[in-house]
Amino acid sequence: MSNIRVWKISVGGTTNIKLHKKAFKDNVLYIGFDNIEEKNYPYNGEERPRKQENQVALLQHGVSIGDLVVVPRKNLRASFLAKIIGPYQYVEDSEFEGFPRRFEIIPISKFGDFQLNSLGTKKWDNTTVSALPYSSIDELYVDFNIEKDEISDVQNEENASENINEYKNILLSSKNLILRGAPGTGKTYLAKEIAKELTGGNEDQIGFVQFHPSYDYTDFVEGLRPVSNDNSQISFELQDGIFKKFCHKANEAQKTGGQDNFDEAWNDYLEYVNNRDEKERLTDFSYLTVNSRNNFNVNYESKSQGTVLTKSYVYELYKDENYLKQTYYRSQGKKVLETLRKKFGLKDYISPTEIDTDKKFVFIIDEINRGEISKIFGELFFSIDPGYRGEMGSVSTQYSNLHETNEKFYIPENVYIIGTMNDIDRSVDTFDFAMRRRFRFVEITAESQLGMLDEPLGDGAEEAKIRLRNLNASIEKVEELSSHYHVGPSYFLKLQEVDFDYELLWSDYIKPLLEDYLRGSYEEVETLETLKKAFDKTSNEQTNQSITGDNESDGNDDTDNR
Repeated sequence: MSNIRVWKISVGGTTNIKLHKKAFKDNVLYIGFDNIEEKNYPYNGEERPRKQENQVALLQHGVSIGDLVVVPRKNLRASFLAKIIGPYQYVEDSEFEGFPRRFEIIPISKFGDFQLNSLGTKKWDNTTVSALPYSSIDELYVDFNIEKDEISDVQNEENASENINEYKNILLSSKNLILRGAPGTGKTYLAKEIAKELTGGNEDQIGFVQFHPSYDYTDFVEGLRPVSNDNSQISFELQDGIFKKFCHKANEAQKTGGQDNFDEAWNDYLEYVNNRDEKERLTDFSYLTVNSRNNFNVNYESKSQGTVLTKSYVYELYKDENYLKQTYYRSQGKKVLETLRKKFGLKDYISPTEIDTDKKFVFIIDEINRGEISKIFGELFFSIDPGYRGEMGSVSTQYSNLHETNEKFYIPENVYIIGTMNDIDRSVDTFDFAMRRRFRFVEITAESQLGMLDEPLGDGAEEAKIRLRNLNASIEKVEELSSHYHVGPSYFLKLQEVDFDYELLWSDYIKPLLEDYLRGSYEEVETLETLKKAFDKTSNEQTNQSITGDNESDGNDDTDNR
């Protein structure tokens, strides 16, 4: 057998099939020994230890990335076969009490109930981890009904997982990341995969927007928006933009506990006042009505000018009865709070507790260079700097004079930003230099993303890769062009739509792109003919290209030396 070792590692015992399924789905081995203190145990090289401390030592020092793992059931049966792709971990605050030790894996087999006929023993030894005496890798694959061509699929998945993990680590260290590259290299798809990896696949922790020339500050941060009231009259209301809302959500995730049902009680009171035939008295000489911004107007029987009692003011008074601002509204606000408590179930306010959480939020900005960056971000140029995350990067927004409190805005430390941009877009030239310094730029090459063709194109993927490589090698030889003008593999996914007709793919998708590249050049027709010949070649005749993306940084990960 090759140097690959095969281990039996129990996940919750041989009968905990529910945990087996979760391990298979999560790509994680959940291992016990919760009664054993976590420390560095000496490893003596034993591959079938009986003592628990020695088994933990084997997990710490013996089991390695690249090894294969069998998850056992009863009677020499198994749930699945997997490959270890991450180092040993100990997770103290595990959601699965009793299973603090972990390995990241990629399943090789399907999930099932496999009889391991190749093993000569009649039953498992009574240990959590031990080596299995397979004489060949083929015996192992036969036991798990794995065909040869399935192994390459696992390898492709493993390579993709390693790439995404690398990009995830870059994002964790830099906070702000831009994936740049030629058109069609799958940058948007990759950004979403990185976000899923960082958030554990929780869609609520991922935000997405695509910039365009008309996009501005009011869309992104905050601005005045037209609203219609019950009388069909149009007015303007200050509303948070998509990024500011996202940051508020990330900030709330860092708090727990507390008691606050103000919104529910306030909305119930608004509805009650709106539906009453009689006036809702505040005092003997004043009454309440609801305005278009869902605040209360305080009207006086004497016809003297009324006042506005805003939701935000009453809320501040709810949180702190000694709230010092706008004291002339305090008596009215307290009367409204009294009604909210008596009639609408308003509970006493209890402040939430700040907590340390590993919840990470990822905001994706697709085509980030197509927007006018300085106009969209405004004063957030300061707050977006990795060195000024959190409250130390608080700023007053452009509409702060319309806020009913003096609260400033900041980007929480648990918010990460991924942008995507095409290298050859003309708008790249106008990308703000101050913003460039705040992002780390990573190039995504066409070659590094060829794996995206494997599953969709199946048997046709190999020819597509050869044609793409030959075309891109030829593009690099054109005097006016470079690797920034490569054609990305996303264009070749169109083969499914054109029934693998390469002539149609060329004429309808690739040729128009190349004509844009070459427009105005002296030898446009001749160059297109040369590129077409390269596209038509189905053997590896062209110069090899760089296989991996350039993890170069055009900016600086560190903050300014201030």
